[in-house]
Amino acid sequence: MKQNTRLFGEFFLIVIGVLVALAVEAALESRKDDQLRDEYLLRVENDVSSDRQAIVSRIEFFTEVQQFSNDVLVWLDDDAPVDHDLLLASFYAAEIWPFVPNLVTYDDLRSTGNIRLIDDIDLRMGLSSYYNKADTSRNGWNPSEDYREVVRGIIPNDIQDRMRQHCPTTDELDEEPSGFPPCELPGVDYEEMTRLFAPLKDDVAFRRMLTYRHSELGVMIYLLMQQVTFADGVLAQIQQEDR
Repeated sequence: MKQNTRLFGEFFLIVIGVLVALAVEAALESRKDDQLRDEYLLRVENDVSSDRQAIVSRIEFFTEVQQFSNDVLVWLDDDAPVDHDLLLASFYAAEIWPFVPNLVTYDDLRSTGNIRLIDDIDLRMGLSSYYNKADTSRNGWNPSEDYREVVRGIIPNDIQDRMRQHCPTTDELDEEPSGFPPCELPGVDYEEMTRLFAPLKDDVAFRRMLTYRHSELGVMIYLLMQQVTFADGVLAQIQQEDR
């Protein structure tokens, strides 16, 4: 009897030990998951915050580019010659500044299955909406370059070199543009520039191309503004989760 009691006691202790070990392992695993989840949320927050800053900068930038394209469209309908402002407007209306959202962390979350760590369904849906919108709109955030190729083909290379020397440009696509302040452009023969630009007045294809780009910029600005709204929603959800 005593032996049976002793064996039962030993078995009971073993079971208790196993249960304690499993509980400790589960607690450690849960703590590890929580830590990993917090690391992912911090990375996502940094990614979205960086995206938001980049998007706002591009909204401001392309709003100015769109105004330059409007200036060229106005010039096409009047009898004015090419002057300093029109030359710069035609050049700046062709500017591009590509934006590609940072998808690395979210792709990592999905590919590893670690999206399961985010147990807040609203936050998970918010992330899905933000990145799905970013992925589907990506092509719409970068305007076509047809107009750019035409107008850069008309302006002589030496004039373009002077523009790059004396005026800010965005030709370095991976760097933040320096803006569009007024600038001096010495040594330009505007009579010659008027002669070079004159054929554009009657070029229906060019007018259509510029009109499309002008409209395209408007759509792009709208899509970027929508993405800012999605970004704000995600950031608010992450901050709520941190509390």
